[in-house]
Amino acid sequence: MSDKSGFLSDVDILEAIKEGKLEITPFNIERLGSWTYDVELGNTFKVPQYNEIKFIDPRVHHQDDMFRNVELKDGEEFVLHPHRFILASTKEVIKLSDDIVCLLEGRSSFARWGIGPHVQAGIGEPGWEGQYTLEILNMNEVPVILRPGDVLAQLYFAKFITPTKNPYHKKEKSKYHGQRGPTASRLFVDFQKQ
Repeated sequence: MSDKSGFLSDVDILEAIKEGKLEITPFNIERLGSWTYDVELGNTFKVPQYNEIKFIDPRVHHQDDMFRNVELKDGEEFVLHPHRFILASTKEVIKLSDDIVCLLEGRSSFARWGIGPHVQAGIGEPGWEGQYTLEILNMNEVPVILRPGDVLAQLYFAKFITPTKNPYHKKEKSKYHGQRGPTASRLFVDFQKQ
């Protein structure tokens, strides 16, 4: 792979995988585009239980308390109602070296149905490893059916000129390193006393 910085093409992505600078597990060559990799919707959905919580204080609240897990088999359907929000994750586990960053963006085909796969968690920092948590929002006025395996999002990869000295896995509060499945907010960790 070149020493230059910039977005990776399909050729660069395959070279980064070969060199061990990037891992996508499971990897399917058919999901590789000219400069993107399509990721699949996983089988676990975290559904907010709004009637069981009166308010959220992000500094102290353990968000897991407000969700119930819904496990679906491949082919089963999840109905996401209008203006509702759920957490899910990619089926793929991504592992990044200290000089590669990953951006997750929604596919326009789902966006045209009013489905956004993430509100904000679209960046995989250099040195991060895990499954992406998808913060899925239905902005439509009617329910939309989602299924495990749907390709809601795609990944873009970019290379730094110089590897970072502060990769995600070495940060003192790397709250989401190694996450598996949809992971609720861990903002409260930032406010815990050391």
